[in-house]
Amino acid sequence: MLTQVLLLTLSMVGLFFGAEFTLDGAEKVGRFFKLSPLVIGLLIVGFGTSLPELFVSHISCLEEHPNIALGNIIGSNIANLFLIMGVAGLLVPLHLSNKNIQGQLWWHLALTLMLIGVVTREGFSYILAIPLVIFFLSYLFYTFKIMERSTPEEATEQKSEKLGVGVVLKLLSGFALLYLSGELLVNSGSKLAIFWGVSDYVISAILIALGTSFPELITALLACIKKKDVNLITGNVLGSNVFNVAFVMGSLGVYQFPYETTFYNELGSLIFASLSLLALAYLGLKFHRLAGVAYLSVYLGMVYLWI
Repeated sequence: MLTQVLLLTLSMVGLFFGAEFTLDGAEKVGRFFKLSPLVIGLLIVGFGTSLPELFVSHISCLEEHPNIALGNIIGSNIANLFLIMGVAGLLVPLHLSNKNIQGQLWWHLALTLMLIGVVTREGFSYILAIPLVIFFLSYLFYTFKIMERSTPEEATEQKSEKLGVGVVLKLLSGFALLYLSGELLVNSGSKLAIFWGVSDYVISAILIALGTSFPELITALLACIKKKDVNLITGNVLGSNVFNVAFVMGSLGVYQFPYETTFYNELGSLIFASLSLLALAYLGLKFHRLAGVAYLSVYLGMVYLWI
């Protein structure tokens, strides 16, 4: 068992560095082709932060462990909201009254309602994936327009980046790390589930989801400690959740699999988060210590229910 725990931990570290290498290499490739910071920020960074969830979910489906994919996606969203925002709220006040944040909150609520419609069926198929893909494309268009209005004109004057061998190797090594770490994560996670006598969904929702959300957690903690860009934490969390469900889960439409568990507790917690954040935003209240404690309590309660 200790070996599998070590392998699981190693795979999480590999996913973290794989995402970092891929993201850094992709940004330099984007600058080489003189893509604007707007496009790099929206597409490359957005996709980059969801790469761990994407790789793990597809590998688990290919290896006939779809519950790991579902636990990874839903568990990551719960960890993003209740763990990351909970910790951040304890350290610094998060402002929700910004119009862009309020817009993101409405998108998040709409996606949560769509998720309810998707996972309360008997199973997942391309028919259920189509609305998620349409939602994702609509979200990209909306976010692109928002970023376009807030981006200075000179930002389009992008300096060209030299595309050396090192950049290409870093990009390729990042993809290799993501694939190999994803394989290791799924294999060790499924073996731990058998050893502990729990479902692979539970292992995925708790441990694997925590591992794939690790980059977002570190980013949020660094922002809180440095007291820099703390108001971006909420937007990053909401954006990551949209990418996880609409993009990652939508891409799983190439597979067909039945649901082996119900998701009532998870869906209830996600609805609670969507509505409570909207309420705080429109009441003009900050997300701070009391809200942070409440969110962390919900996260611990979910872990307890899963176990």
